[in-house]
Amino acid sequence: MMKIGNYDFKEVEQNSQDFWKSQSIYAKAKAQNKDGKVFYFLDGPPYTSGRVHLGTALNKSLKDTFLRYKRMQGFKVWDRAGYDMHGLPTEHAVEKKFGMHGKEDILKMGMESFVRECEKLSVGNMLLMNEDFGKLGVWMDFENAYQSIKPSFIEGVWWVVKKAHEQKRLYEGLRTMHWCASCATAVAKHELEYKEVTDNSIFVKLQLKGKPDSFLIVWTTTPWTIPFNLAVMVNPELEYVKCKVDNEHWYVSKALAGAFVQGVVGKKLVVEEEFLGDKMEGMEYVHPFEKEITEYSTIKAQSSKTHTVLLSTEYVDTSAGTGLVHCAPGCGPEDYEVGVRNKIPPYNNIDEKGAFPPNMGEFTGLVARKDDKKFIEALKKRGAIIDVVPVEHEYAHCWRCHNPVVFRTTTQWFFKIEDLKDKLIEANKKINWVNGAGASAMDGWLRNLRDNS
Repeated sequence: MMKIGNYDFKEVEQNSQDFWKSQSIYAKAKAQNKDGKVFYFLDGPPYTSGRVHLGTALNKSLKDTFLRYKRMQGFKVWDRAGYDMHGLPTEHAVEKKFGMHGKEDILKMGMESFVRECEKLSVGNMLLMNEDFGKLGVWMDFENAYQSIKPSFIEGVWWVVKKAHEQKRLYEGLRTMHWCASCATAVAKHELEYKEVTDNSIFVKLQLKGKPDSFLIVWTTTPWTIPFNLAVMVNPELEYVKCKVDNEHWYVSKALAGAFVQGVVGKKLVVEEEFLGDKMEGMEYVHPFEKEITEYSTIKAQSSKTHTVLLSTEYVDTSAGTGLVHCAPGCGPEDYEVGVRNKIPPYNNIDEKGAFPPNMGEFTGLVARKDDKKFIEALKKRGAIIDVVPVEHEYAHCWRCHNPVVFRTTTQWFFKIEDLKDKLIEANKKINWVNGAGASAMDGWLRNLRDNS
């Protein structure tokens, strides 16, 4: 019997679970609606790299509440739990367990031994999580939970890849990725943690071709990416000015001209012309490192828009900087998108440890981000630096080692799906979304769909 006074939640929970188990209540609840309309529920899986945390507990409890509601409505509820057991979270947990640091230590242990330890940890945590979810009162099919390490699951993924290949939807290409030089691996968006840091931002002059006294002024918080600069972005709808500063002509946004030239640089300016950003499209400039980096000529042969002004309404505003944005398609997702749109390749040849390769002249051996000061010095030597300003901003760090990440261009396999966008958008209109906001969100996502790497 449960206590009425001096409530003991542990005893109440245990009594409930014992009753459910001895009377097979979960099985009876499912059997009761065996002739009902089917409600299909496949669980979105938690990782088995650790124990149940509060977010997962809340997630499962909410799902369980909804499934109970559907059973009470008479539905035959098909429910199946699942677990993510693959990938870097599991690898990282095993590395931590054995005090390992990176790929070299994994190879010392032996690949097969390491994989077995990953499997052992995943299965062990899964069993513990099953027990914890049971204590939360979750009714779900945990006995047949799908596991991403099982052959049936892996074969399903390979079936999709095979079908994509048969339909000529699989191809190899380049993609700009967040990259952890410490772990020597790509980092997904959900694996990033952002921290407030102070970096040296720089204002850089890019000389217009054939006009030694005229400059596009850009701003960046990542000096190491300047060697990979292949364009400048402006917003076609914003107002820009050509202003005289000392004996030079600078191009900046009208809204930021005073704050930048007089406030940051401390110089007087005279506005010579005013115009919308679209008037600047195609303006060509000379890169400060043009004589140093020979690969620029190869890239220009691929795209005539290399080292010119491009238009972008989505990635250019006047919240900071100069209103002209340094664009390096190999050094950021937004830059990559603009580069693809203008057929400019994602140029970035740092190695997995973030070091510049031998064909980069004076930059050979320098490490992305760590050697920002040396890139700044190289720009100063060429007269391209206007000012260096410390700035506090949020910067992405690796969730495993907690070090700052960089960007790297990597070879990836892509699923070709952009040609299906119109069909997918129309199909979405036929789905009964509850609530309507889901339909709008999905529509927006589909309209911006890109070939998936």
